[in-house]
Order: sequence, then C-alpha cells, then structure tokens
Amino acid sequence: MSWELIPEGSQPGRRPSRNFPWGVPLAVGIVTVLIGLSLLIWPFFAASRILAFLIGAALIGNGIATLVGSRARGFGTPAAILFIVLGVVALAFPELTVSMLVGFVAAMMLFVGTVWLAIAIRMRQSLHWAFIAIPAVLVALGVAALIWPSLALVLAAFAAGLVTTLIGGSLIWAAVALRRGSA
Repeated sequence: MSWELIPEGSQPGRRPSRNFPWGVPLAVGIVTVLIGLSLLIWPFFAASRILAFLIGAALIGNGIATLVGSRARGFGTPAAILFIVLGVVALAFPELTVSMLVGFVAAMMLFVGTVWLAIAIRMRQSLHWAFIAIPAVLVALGVAALIWPSLALVLAAFAAGLVTTLIGGSLIWAAVALRRGSA
C-alpha cells in the first residue's frame, strides 16, 4: 500500500481538481458564533447549560469507551457504569454540576496559589515581584470564586463567549475565503 502526498496529475503550485467543502467551516463557524453570542447575552444560563452538557457528554462518552474497552480486558465495567450514571446526573442537574465545577476550580486556584506563594517565600534571595503577585492573584480569585460563584461563572462565561465568537467569526471568514477561492 502506498500513500501519496501529492495526488496523481497534480503538480506543486497548482490547485487540485477538487475544492475543499467550504460549507463545513461555514456551518461550524455559524454554530460557534451562536454559542459565543449566547454566552455573551445570557452568560449564566448558557454557561451552566453548555458546561453541564459538555461534562455530561464527556462522562457518558468515557463510560461508553471504558465499557467497550473493558470487554477486551475483562475489567472496568463498574467504572464505566459509574461514568455513565454521573454523566446522566450532570445532564439532569446542570446547576449542581456547574456549582460543583466552580467550587472545584476555586479550590484548585486556592491550593495552587498557596503552594506557589509558599515556595516563593522560601526562595527569598532570588525573589522577583511576579513570584508573589501571580500566586496572590490566584488566591484572591479563588476566594472570590468561593464567595461569589455566580459572578465567577458569569465572568468566565463572558470571556469564553468573547473568544468563542471570535473563533466562529474567523471560521466564517475562512469559509468565505475558500468559497471565493482566495485561500
């Protein structure tokens, strides 16, 4: 079996006879922009639903993959069932899922910031201001996320919405460029 890097009849610098399906990046771009705009317009509602859906789908997908993989190895069925059940629970209770996720992220920010700060304090002789400022900001953000989890989720959703909208816009721009033949 041989693999060709350049299709038969093609020469470097010439366009292949088939065009890339520009409709695919256009459709993905439109959906991505819509998700981004929904995060910008309704940050808490959209973020909780989208995050819960992503977490639930990932858990169910991992459960199914573990179940399929465990048949060959003879173990893992209880873990697979647990993943699937947790995925269904995440989909059924999105607010609980998101609040647990925000709490986990806040706790991790506190932990990482505190450990980083402790290490920076122990290295006093070669200390740069950034080694104190960055972990201090992490600790402050972790505390703020624990005190105001809804605000933390809204800010994260707004930032994600902005980035997602820009990514979707760039996909739409690339699809239009492909359609015109300039890409």
